Amino acid sequence: MQLHGGDGNAEIAFGAFRLVPHERALYRDDAPVRLSGRAFDVLLALVERAGAVVGKDELIARVWPHTVVEEGNLRVHVGALRKALGSDQTYVENVVGRGYCFVAPLRPLRQAAPSPAPLPLPRPGLLGRAELLAELAQQLPAQRLLTIVGPGGMGKTVVALALAARVAPAFDGTLHRVDLAGVTSTERLGAALAQALDGTAEVPLPALLARLRERRALLLLDGCEHLVDAVAGLAERLLREAPRLHILATSREPLRAASEWVHRLAPLDLPPAAGPVAPAALARHAAVQLFVERVGADGAPFTLDQHNADAVADICRRLDGIPLALELAAGRAAFFGVHELALRLSDCFAVLTRGRRTALPRHQTLRATLDWSYDLLGPEEQAVLCRLAVFDGAFTLAAAAAVAYGPGVAPQDVAERVANLAAKSLVGIETEGATVRYRLLHTTRSYALARLRASGEEDVIAARLCAPARKTPTANCRTSS
Repeated sequence: MQLHGGDGNAEIAFGAFRLVPHERALYRDDAPVRLSGRAFDVLLALVERAGAVVGKDELIARVWPHTVVEEGNLRVHVGALRKALGSDQTYVENVVGRGYCFVAPLRPLRQAAPSPAPLPLPRPGLLGRAELLAELAQQLPAQRLLTIVGPGGMGKTVVALALAARVAPAFDGTLHRVDLAGVTSTERLGAALAQALDGTAEVPLPALLARLRERRALLLLDGCEHLVDAVAGLAERLLREAPRLHILATSREPLRAASEWVHRLAPLDLPPAAGPVAPAALARHAAVQLFVERVGADGAPFTLDQHNADAVADICRRLDGIPLALELAAGRAAFFGVHELALRLSDCFAVLTRGRRTALPRHQTLRATLDWSYDLLGPEEQAVLCRLAVFDGAFTLAAAAAVAYGPGVAPQDVAERVANLAAKSLVGIETEGATVRYRLLHTTRSYALARLRASGEEDVIAARLCAPARKTPTANCRTSS
């Protein structure tokens, strides 16, 4: 299994400049440009990911791999790089709060030397996903477009990479991965695809399609939700014009493209809610396994036993079995201890704030993950989501219509908004026989309830919930999170 990318030895031209990586040299009209070593490393890192946002932490780790430095050091060298490139054209854009992006068109020149073999695709260990991977591995060769859908932090990318590794022999052992996390506009979608397939953002789509027609291939479109309409159109064209191509996508909502087969990624298996559970039985649940493993990996010796089993079970339940949330919680267990951590999860967004340095900004904290999903909603969907947070448990569409209406959303329109929220992995669906109910995950409800309180609507919406006609076993008046 190999990831295709650019050749690190290839000479690259942009504007009046020529970049020669193996010489660590930059020329303007064949005259050398003076750049410090750090500024050159910044340029190289940005050019290698041209068209995509490179996070500040990732740049710092690349340019200062064995040194702890402040963000100000990075700004100094980015400033020096911009000064050296001049002001006749924009080459490096600052994406506020995220990082930097090289935006100028690239032109590949001669190959200085044969490129080394691309790095093998990592095969991450997955807890609780073995049966799922086996099922999807049978589906993917038969389905030309398979989308793994789920809330933020559910592990969609990790599952997709592991799945691609498993089915690699059916696709000649090669995976083309387009990481869409840093693609901020639909105009850059084609460039991101070209960068992944050809190592340069300048190859036109017809040329890429001609190459894809030649062989059976698997394309991973990773993180589609913020460009979902454009990605759906691109996927349909790729599949139509490259008949041997298969696409694996990850998104917080389905693409709704022709022939799409959707798999909704469920949380990790949780311990039962009723009563204490023996440590041996608790350890059989995937959410517990992940939490315990990550606590140990964080440098704190930890053994699941009768003294901490109830606290661990409570943590896993309150975090809904979401892998990212469990990993963030495990990173705080060494400091607080599991008992104190379980108590502090009443305000989980204040506690779960220390993600991996190299993670995407929206995966650095639990709040950032939900902010990303919330910001992709329209104002009416945002309002309905917040109003639904007054339900402390499952609810019916009729109950939602009686509670979640408001300016711009009549009671008869609430069902459509709930359907949209369910499609975007923010409302869960529970079916039992002929009965269908809906529910927010604990973490989503806590987030939405805080937003409802900030909006000043909580008392009005809670009063609707508490009206005599609304009092049912699945809709009560308690709105505390």
